[in-house]
Amino acid sequence: MTIFQAVTHDLGRMLAGRYRLTGMLGQGGMGAVWRAHDEQLGRDVAVKELRLPEQLTAAERTNWIARLDREARAAARLKHPGIVTIHDRVTGEDGRPWIVMELVHGGSLGDLLKSTGPLPPEQVAGIGLQVLAALSAAHQAGITHRDIKPANILLEDDRVVLTDFGIAALDGDATLTASGMLLGTPAFMAPEQVNGLPATAESDLWSLGATLYTAVEGRPPFSGTNPGAVLVSVATQDPAPALRAGPLGAALSGLLRKEPARRPTADQLREILLPLAGGRRGAATQPAPPRVTGEPPVGPPTALRPPAATRSPRLTPGLRTAIIAAVLVLAAGAATVGYVLHKNGHSDATADAYRANLRVAQAMKAPPGFSRRSVTRLTEGKARVTYAASSRCVAECGTQLRPVLEWLREFPGVAAVYPPKTGENIAICHKSGDCLIAVTPYRKPAIVGGDWYGQDGELFVQIDVG
Repeated sequence: MTIFQAVTHDLGRMLAGRYRLTGMLGQGGMGAVWRAHDEQLGRDVAVKELRLPEQLTAAERTNWIARLDREARAAARLKHPGIVTIHDRVTGEDGRPWIVMELVHGGSLGDLLKSTGPLPPEQVAGIGLQVLAALSAAHQAGITHRDIKPANILLEDDRVVLTDFGIAALDGDATLTASGMLLGTPAFMAPEQVNGLPATAESDLWSLGATLYTAVEGRPPFSGTNPGAVLVSVATQDPAPALRAGPLGAALSGLLRKEPARRPTADQLREILLPLAGGRRGAATQPAPPRVTGEPPVGPPTALRPPAATRSPRLTPGLRTAIIAAVLVLAAGAATVGYVLHKNGHSDATADAYRANLRVAQAMKAPPGFSRRSVTRLTEGKARVTYAASSRCVAECGTQLRPVLEWLREFPGVAAVYPPKTGENIAICHKSGDCLIAVTPYRKPAIVGGDWYGQDGELFVQIDVG
């Protein structure tokens, strides 16, 4: 079943006789997050679904289910306003667990960076302070997150919330990963994690440093042509020079040191970030898509430093050579797969994209007061839906446009909507393209833009899906 078939199939599905799925918010490698309506309490929530590949063995399936359960336990143990709030854990008909979480309107730091580019150092310092507060609470509870990255930091106005404890390690829990398996995102994994050593509170601080570096520079501190090359870079190279960080540069350099014992402690980092933040608390600069968050954090408690015995040793030449040899195998495999996909699938990419976009376009309901007139194909596989207002208008067309903008903002996959510079003055919008609506999507396929225009007393709205 394709992603689009899964979305269509599961819309309206009821979980545990209570939570009705109303739309998909986003998805990752092993799961998806849905918007749902709690029929008992009459409120919207988010639910996280665990998706398992069909080729998994029974033991591997049990392992991944245990991983999601561990995420629920980890987040439920943490009572901090800067950490995602867990409402419930339910089981689907097939035995898979679903986590029910609070739903608010706030996109991720990654979404913001994609739409605006690098952020000012003062704003990044403010975001760092709030993430540090949440991390400190987790560390004091014996929980290491192990996957700090822009996609797992959520923003709404002045709120900054840490989410996705899917690979978090709890003190006293048995390891759920196979021997030698690395879980995490290569560009944001601390060197000791790459080396196969246990992640600690100091590892989370390294990942926080890589995240803040990405926010202020617009790119991660370590890069490569494939995941294997990135792992080599993290383990063996210095970070790329920070050119935009300004006074934040020293803090980033300290956090990204290879040796965990040489990184700033949570207390030291807080003292560095406070004056740099200048009173800012990391507010987002534009509306963002609905995501799972909690409440704005209060004061940042101190993180516990791990015992000296758990700190990673300095990377020796022999260990460096072993790491390079191992990850180059991964790099070669990734390059081969990429080549095969390019050779075999490129010619059909546009047609496949249009079919996917067309399915989404045809499933869209018309905005309030409009009906669908046509669906046409654009370049690069995009699909355009044209809607016509149900009633004719002459001078008051602008009032019919306000519900359209609200409809767009609520549409799944839309992070932000910006009306034409002309505002509601439809008098100068005579043809398609005259008055453009800018849309910032956060997943594909999604609405990527639109416009409106008036002809002979009729009002038309066009929406592009791509």
